[in-house]
Amino acid sequence: MATQASTERVRVSMPVLYPSGSGCTVEIGFSADKVFVSDMAAGHTEAYLAGATDYYDHQAKRAAERFGIGYDGHSIFVLWAPIDRVEGAITAVANASVQAASLAVLKAEEDRERRRNDEVYERVRQIFGAPSVAKIVQLEGRRAVWPAHNVVTLSQGKRAVFEFVSMHANSIANKYMMFSDVAARDEGIALNAVVRSLATLGVKGGMLSDVANVIELTASNDDFLRYARVA
Repeated sequence: MATQASTERVRVSMPVLYPSGSGCTVEIGFSADKVFVSDMAAGHTEAYLAGATDYYDHQAKRAAERFGIGYDGHSIFVLWAPIDRVEGAITAVANASVQAASLAVLKAEEDRERRRNDEVYERVRQIFGAPSVAKIVQLEGRRAVWPAHNVVTLSQGKRAVFEFVSMHANSIANKYMMFSDVAARDEGIALNAVVRSLATLGVKGGMLSDVANVIELTASNDDFLRYARVA
């Protein structure tokens, strides 16, 4: 925990991280034997930069309620706590701010992923024909059952999955587990991770290629047809 002091205010860097990887810093204001602690709207800013502003307000209200602190539409704060409870106030504000931003970004990414899967479905439906494509199917893996999107039934009963994967860590981890588990049970199914851009996959996204074919949403029809048959 690092501190930076001014005349009447202190900023404290906390060992908790926002989804972007930046650390959480809270500001403490002093008045006699009371303290005011605020995240200085850092959680709100984090959500804004991630395109999750529309999701932040709800999550911030819930986080503030869980921790028994305040939220004014921008900042999460503790209003004039006794100075001997300053550590608890700092911890509550930092955790609430990070949780609110993290959940807002996650919910926004989940909604974007659903919309992208709808785009993939339309693309796959046009290529393989509507009767051959199921928007969502429960696929059995070796250890679990997974909701797989855009499942194509090919000749001789073979199948191919075209699942959109965003660059959010949760999306990558979830799809990695699904592909691994399904492949362990059914080696004949073609598993395809559909991404917006191969160039922006990164190291974690690149791990998907260990368990599935990776194809861009804008790839050619021939590429989709080819990957449907690569198990």
